[in-house]
Amino acid sequence: MDLPDEFILELTQAQQRLFGYIYRRVANREQAQEVLQQTNLVLCRKANEFEPDTNFNAWAVTVAHYQILSHRANVTRERLVFSDEVFAVVDDRDEESLIREKYKRILRFCYGKLSQVNQELMKLRYQEGLSFQQVADELNKKISAVKVQVHRIRLNLKKCAQEQLKEQQL
Repeated sequence: MDLPDEFILELTQAQQRLFGYIYRRVANREQAQEVLQQTNLVLCRKANEFEPDTNFNAWAVTVAHYQILSHRANVTRERLVFSDEVFAVVDDRDEESLIREKYKRILRFCYGKLSQVNQELMKLRYQEGLSFQQVADELNKKISAVKVQVHRIRLNLKKCAQEQLKEQQL
């Protein structure tokens, strides 16, 4: 089997994520590894169907999904087999988790673009949980100035995040 280097790289990078996806659905490490191997075989057999510059992870997860269904059909004799509804809930939570991670990355990026002074102010207010009055006292500023500055920083973070989201959707 002669596979393109790009395909091998994508497949290698996807292993941990695929295993996690499968493991959450079969809840047994050995079975998850078995399903992962079957998934890898199918992916390799269908390597010519993968279109470069498309989302390899989405394609691989789809293949894994069908391998899980096949595996579940083979183990229906066991007493504990989760229903499709349970897996739908797990899938929804996975999607929500991916979305949250994307937003966190964007927010960290935008936070990193703030000046050191503004980062320190936001750290005092939100990470350390200080009140506006405590932040004002700490920075030797008026409370109204701190409130205005925090409001402006939040607007800048929101604008930056919206721009990043637009760029990533293109």
